Amino acid sequence: MGVNVFDQLVPVGGTKNLRDIGGIATPDGLVVRSGLLFRADTLHEAVVADLARLNLACVVDFRSEAEVERRPDRLDGLDVRWVNLPVDNPRSSGSQFVEKEDLPEFRVEMIQHWLNRDFEAVGRMVDERSIDIAGDRVKRYQSFATDFAPVFAEFFAELVAAMGRPLLYHCEGGTDRTGVATALVLGVLGVEREAVMEDYLATNTVAADELEELRQLAPPVLWPIIGARQEQMEAFLDHIDSECGGIDSYARSHLHLTDENIAQLRSTYLSSAQ
Repeated sequence: MGVNVFDQLVPVGGTKNLRDIGGIATPDGLVVRSGLLFRADTLHEAVVADLARLNLACVVDFRSEAEVERRPDRLDGLDVRWVNLPVDNPRSSGSQFVEKEDLPEFRVEMIQHWLNRDFEAVGRMVDERSIDIAGDRVKRYQSFATDFAPVFAEFFAELVAAMGRPLLYHCEGGTDRTGVATALVLGVLGVEREAVMEDYLATNTVAADELEELRQLAPPVLWPIIGARQEQMEAFLDHIDSECGGIDSYARSHLHLTDENIAQLRSTYLSSAQ
């Protein structure tokens, strides 16, 4: 990739993982333009004056209704379009381990415990249901490609509509949902898998202190859902390759992008390397 992740880190107070994905290279000598696409963690404590300097036209929030209600984005006074595209469908997580009718309540309860940093309670819920949390996490990443394709199609519609105006997208920690969205963006732009993976794993570098703090607080059973893990992103990318025909086919069949859309995205978000 040839990009220093700390050069990509954007100094917005109240955030820990807000990055400009500009500078990531494609194999044909182009790079993602800087100042247009930002991936982030939650903005609920963001310093608005810092956000204002990004000149954002749109913020896409992948969090669930419960997460948004608990910690709404702080965008006071900004002339920005806020779009909530929840990646929180009951089909996606835990379906192998939890009764279908019980899942929404189960997920909401887990989210509330997690946001309240009651990790012991989350651990007990996992133990009581004998959840293989590492295996479940891999399945969740695979399901991102299929169960949530309509959500990511809407996200790409926002990218097309933005017409090169700065756009920020985020979830809670800026790792899983945001990581998958970034992998799709980079893939559609023609970035190779190695660079996609490097960007995803960079969360472990920029948020190292916070992730270590979480590991100290959480029981070991929860460690597979803390930070970015290579096997999870590999499961997502492998699923697109094996079940969806690769990223080019997926972009058309699942993201509903036309050849014209893809050409527009590449023209808008790529430039010649300096």
